[in-house]
Amino acid sequence: MVRTSIVATVLSVTLAFACNTASDEQRKINTARAEADNTIDAAIKEAEQKMRDAQQEADRKVAEAQAGFLKMREDYRHTTTINLADLDHKVDDLEGKARQSAGKARTDLDASLKQIHASRNAFQSDAKWLETVSASAWDDAKARLDKEWTELKSLVDKA
Repeated sequence: MVRTSIVATVLSVTLAFACNTASDEQRKINTARAEADNTIDAAIKEAEQKMRDAQQEADRKVAEAQAGFLKMREDYRHTTTINLADLDHKVDDLEGKARQSAGKARTDLDASLKQIHASRNAFQSDAKWLETVSASAWDDAKARLDKEWTELKSLVDKA
């Protein structure tokens, strides 16, 4: 019986040791899992913050580009308005000259003025359209308007 008791005690100690080892291992597993979850959560939060920061930077750059485009368009519109006012003074002078002229000179000036007015009206209409043109279409629209301006100015200078 003593022998049975010793064997039972050894078995109990061995089982207890094995249980302690298994529970220690489970505790290690749980700790490692919790640490991994914390690391994953921190990485997700860091990635989300980086995405927010990148989006804010992109939004800032878009706003700056938009403001730059609007300023460039407004500057061009302003210059165009001033140029048209100067051109209108020259046209007024030509009209006065036409009224004082007679014969072929008057006929030529009247024909030139008719062409100038048509060209100016087309230019002014296109210039108004520039106020709504998108940034992607700006360069083409501006080039077309610059060409129209050169032709209009040439008509006035020739007359």
